[in-house]
Amino acid sequence: MEGDQVTVTGTVQDDHKGVRVTVNGTTVTPSADGSFTATVPARAGIEIIETHAIDSDGNDVRDVRAVLAGHLEATDGTIASPVGARVSAAALTTVGNLIGSTVEKVDFTAAAQAMNPVYNNTGCLGAKIDITTISIANIDVGMVPTTGAITTAVAIDDVTVKMHANFKVACIGGSTNITVRTTKARINGALGLAVTGGKLTSSLPNATVALDGFTVDIGGVPGAIESLLKGEARKAAEKALTNLVKDKVPTFANTALEGLVAKPYTAGILGHDTRVMVTPKELVLSSEGLYVAVDTKLAVAGGEGGMFVSNPAPMSASLMTSTSGLGVAIANDAVNQLFSGLWAAGAMEQTLPIESVGVVASLLDDDAKTVGIELMLPPTVSSAGSALTLSVGDMIVTVKDASGVEIQKLALSLSTTLAASPTQTGAVTLAVGTPTLYAQVLAQTDAVDRPLTSEQVEGIITGVWGVVGGQADSALANLPMPTISGVTLGAPSVEGRDGFVFAEIPLSM
Repeated sequence: MEGDQVTVTGTVQDDHKGVRVTVNGTTVTPSADGSFTATVPARAGIEIIETHAIDSDGNDVRDVRAVLAGHLEATDGTIASPVGARVSAAALTTVGNLIGSTVEKVDFTAAAQAMNPVYNNTGCLGAKIDITTISIANIDVGMVPTTGAITTAVAIDDVTVKMHANFKVACIGGSTNITVRTTKARINGALGLAVTGGKLTSSLPNATVALDGFTVDIGGVPGAIESLLKGEARKAAEKALTNLVKDKVPTFANTALEGLVAKPYTAGILGHDTRVMVTPKELVLSSEGLYVAVDTKLAVAGGEGGMFVSNPAPMSASLMTSTSGLGVAIANDAVNQLFSGLWAAGAMEQTLPIESVGVVASLLDDDAKTVGIELMLPPTVSSAGSALTLSVGDMIVTVKDASGVEIQKLALSLSTTLAASPTQTGAVTLAVGTPTLYAQVLAQTDAVDRPLTSEQVEGIITGVWGVVGGQADSALANLPMPTISGVTLGAPSVEGRDGFVFAEIPLSM
């Protein structure tokens, strides 16, 4: 239904006068014929309407219904929902440490030899210099975000560059070995980030180099060529180290950060192909960190005819200014569009053998052989303040005997929280918690030996929720959650924030 109110009408009948009616806690006075009407507020999402009829003796008859309220949109994949990520300044330090440890594993010798000759002058007073080996102790990469770029400082300890030179003096040839040492090489530059071709790419176009504790060992050469070889050897070492940093740091930064911009993909979710289309929207670098936003569209095969509650919320960098690690914000609309598409495609309907519903089987009739689950409304995520709630309205549970005859029918409505956890693959998944239940027995045949009450159903319905909750978990695990490759994710915290599912994720090496 569209709007923020729902009108409830009904009729009460009793042998005595004085029946009192409440609708979601509001008292309503029935007319003389027992009819009543009440208008109650309905928040966007699934609203539970609980009506009680209480007679003068205190007997209470309850009716529970669910409605889908708010502005509705079609689940045809045309509505874009924003997903954002922010890597804080502190988290970029972790990324820098990761890049440093990764660059340390590079074969510097092979990479430098690919640049040979590093100097080549074949005149009668000239030389040709080749790098033979490069060895280092360790590499530190510092990354400090600023407006429009990331100030990057690379420090390489205990660098030894060995070279071989063939030279000529007065057109008479010779050769020698050269060893260049520096206690610390410092390469500084501004790492730029951009989204190109749907991918996040980085570059380090300009860099300066400084060598601390620089020495050159060279011997057995005429004085006329010694100064030339020393000067060119230093330049060669500086150039080799600078080029390696300009090549490797952006390469490894791309690998670490590319997961912030998810790629379009198709995933099989609950037996239905689901296309996830991603369009990069904004990239902002500031002193607070890196912010990336994308527009996401989801289309479930067979679910194009569904409707979901849409509450468009603008994505902005200010939404995640308090992030201390990796912040991820997914619009409620993205989650609801996915759930509604799966619901419209029939992915959440199941018929289960009685033995698969756990403790619920002990409460159902002895003749029960199958349990059918059908959701009359799509599961819906909503937030009020920081509370984040997943609601399921009017889940119909039908119990049949061996011949397929219906013997019991129950209606369940429930709400539960959303939580988050890291996975072994370095991603984050959302998961559902233990629900609060509203149950109502709709029908029971005379053949049922142990008739159920609504209270009994609410007490042990976790077996059925285990099935539906597992389906919800499977769907949520396929949402495009931004991540950083190679870092260890800590325990996330999840809350609702201005129409978004927001996850705060601490990072470590």
